[in-house]
Amino acid sequence: MLVQIKDLDFRYKNSDEYVLKNFNLDIEKGDIVCILGESGSGKSTVLRLIAGLEVPHKGIIKIDDEVMVNESTFVYPEEREIGVLFQDYALFPHMTVAENILFGVRNKEKGYKEQRLQELLKLIGLEELRERYPHQISGGQQQRVALVRALAIDPWLILMDEPFSNLDANLQSRIRQELKGIIKKTGITSVFVSHDKDDAIDIADKIVVLKDGDIIQQGVTENIVSKPSSKYVAGLFAS
Repeated sequence: MLVQIKDLDFRYKNSDEYVLKNFNLDIEKGDIVCILGESGSGKSTVLRLIAGLEVPHKGIIKIDDEVMVNESTFVYPEEREIGVLFQDYALFPHMTVAENILFGVRNKEKGYKEQRLQELLKLIGLEELRERYPHQISGGQQQRVALVRALAIDPWLILMDEPFSNLDANLQSRIRQELKGIIKKTGITSVFVSHDKDDAIDIADKIVVLKDGDIIQQGVTENIVSKPSSKYVAGLFAS
């Protein structure tokens, strides 16, 4: 099990209401997992806790059997070896595609960065755009650059926050398949959050349905879609 979350409690400052209470979740190595839920369900909070951007009030998070947080331990985000793809991609506008991809790479071995850059550009098919700036490439291309920037550091896993919400509806289906293909080629474990059933169906190996901070149902995508455990889950997948 790559990620283990056990008995997690979390509430935001100045709030008496818990976003997550006794939250438990296991994520297997190599899986693409979608945390699916409506706005306010707590799905983005789960990502922020895994990434170390928030600190739980109680509970344990382990990655590859190493404790990231418990009652006596907290590993800072930059030390967790996690790649993050933000909703707005967060590319640096003053940096080229190549510079953006290599931004987080710390390996100073001669030739490593150029070799790594060429591998990643080939993976996303943008070798000829390495000297372009973000405003000079399309939204789908920006997303691919943001993804391989997260991959460039050889992370344990990739976290993605609503990765398709900024794309034109006509492009979303194609971009989903492109993104899935890239992730599967690398074999890296990926967790993304979405409110869109099509994101989950098209990409995820497994789905975790979240409502008000509680897991309503989780399992293999096909099983969740064909055998919803409640009217709520069925409603999420209604056409």
